[in-house]
Amino acid sequence: MIKPIVVLLIAAAAAFPAGDPAGFHVWKASQIDVIGKKLATKLDAHKVGSESLVAVGNRSFSVAHREGSGQVEWHAKVADILMIESGEATLVYGGEIVGGKTTEPGQIRGESIKGGTEILLGQGDVIHIPAKVPHQMKLAPGKTVTYFVAKVVE
Repeated sequence: MIKPIVVLLIAAAAAFPAGDPAGFHVWKASQIDVIGKKLATKLDAHKVGSESLVAVGNRSFSVAHREGSGQVEWHAKVADILMIESGEATLVYGGEIVGGKTTEPGQIRGESIKGGTEILLGQGDVIHIPAKVPHQMKLAPGKTVTYFVAKVVE
């Protein structure tokens, strides 16, 4: 009698996966919101806080919260994918970097963008910024933005 039960338990265990596939992740909107609120209490000199979530292969994932405009960024081999969780910001992209300096290999930061395109971003918007495209988030006074970031090495 015990032997058939053991066989049934082993068969049932084999029928169900032992866990999620390697590299599989789900981040619920409520989790991103909680992280964003925590980051709002840990802002740096540029009025931004960020928290790395995980790196998998050529991809890394994080959450960022801003209460001020950011510097211009340019990545030689990294594309950014952003999803706005809450708040709003103006994304400036393209154009020419003003006051650009290499801050690490393959990365330039600058003061502003000359001749870029501006687009207002709000909750739920998703943006893909290919490598080698200057970009900057600008916030109006009193505005904040929290967003999910996926970085992909191209």
